[in-house]
Amino acid sequence: MKAFISLSFIGVLLMGSPKEIVMRHDVDDSEYVALGAKYGGSAVRLNAGCGTFIQANWILTAGHVLESSRVGEDVTVNGVKYAIKRKIIHPDYNLRGAVNHDIALIELEENIPNVELAILYEKSDEVGKEIIFAGTGWAGTGDRGMVDGAIVKDRKLRAAQNLIDGTKPSYIRFTFDAPDSENVLPLEGISGPGDSGGPALWFDGDQAYIMGVSSHQDGRDTGKPEGVYGVYEYYTRVSEYLSWINEVMGN
Repeated sequence: MKAFISLSFIGVLLMGSPKEIVMRHDVDDSEYVALGAKYGGSAVRLNAGCGTFIQANWILTAGHVLESSRVGEDVTVNGVKYAIKRKIIHPDYNLRGAVNHDIALIELEENIPNVELAILYEKSDEVGKEIIFAGTGWAGTGDRGMVDGAIVKDRKLRAAQNLIDGTKPSYIRFTFDAPDSENVLPLEGISGPGDSGGPALWFDGDQAYIMGVSSHQDGRDTGKPEGVYGVYEYYTRVSEYLSWINEVMGN
C-alpha cells in the first residue's frame, strides 16, 4: 500500500505485493478481522492497492496506486468485474524526493449496486479524532514489522484504530503506538504493504467519512524500520483536495 520514505513501500506495491493492516502483537488477529467486517464496507480492493467508494461509480485512491500497471482495466466487487472508464491522478502528483499530492480517482463505466459510500470530510479539525483504517493487503505485527517470516498474506479485510496526532498541509499523521504507550488504542494499528490508497475513516454514528487516503510511512524521524511501533504514517488529507475532487467528478 504505501511508500516508506525510502520509497520501499512503493517499490513493493509496483511489484504487485499488497499491503494490509499492521497490528498489535498482543491482540488476537480475529478482532481486527471483525473490525474490518463492521467498518470496512466502503473500502475496495483494487488489483494493486485499495480505494474507497465515494459514489456508486467513483473510487478515491492514491496517485502511486494508479501509477502501477497492475491496477488493470477493471475492479472486482462481490465477485463481479466492473470496467474502469477513467483513471485520474492529481496533476501535481510526484515522487521526486518526496511524496506530493498522492491522490487519484477512478471512474467506473457503471454504478455498482448497494455499495457502501464514504462521505468526503470537509473540515480541517482532524487532529485528535479517532479513525479506522481498512485494507486487504499483507498483515503483520508491530513487534516485528514487515519482515520475512512475520507477514500474513491471506488478503482478508482487516481494520485497525489510530488517533490523528498531526497534520501537514496535504497530509494527516498517525503514530503506531506500542501496547505500553499511554496513547495506545485497543485495536491500534497502521496500514501495511498493499493497503495503499485505502481509507482513514471517521464515523458519525453509522456514517463513514473519509479523512485520508493511505500514502506513505516515514521512519526517518524516529529511526524505525517499516511496520514497527513508533513509526509515523501519512495519509493524504482529503479536506485539502475537495475542490479538485469535485471538479473532476463534475459535482
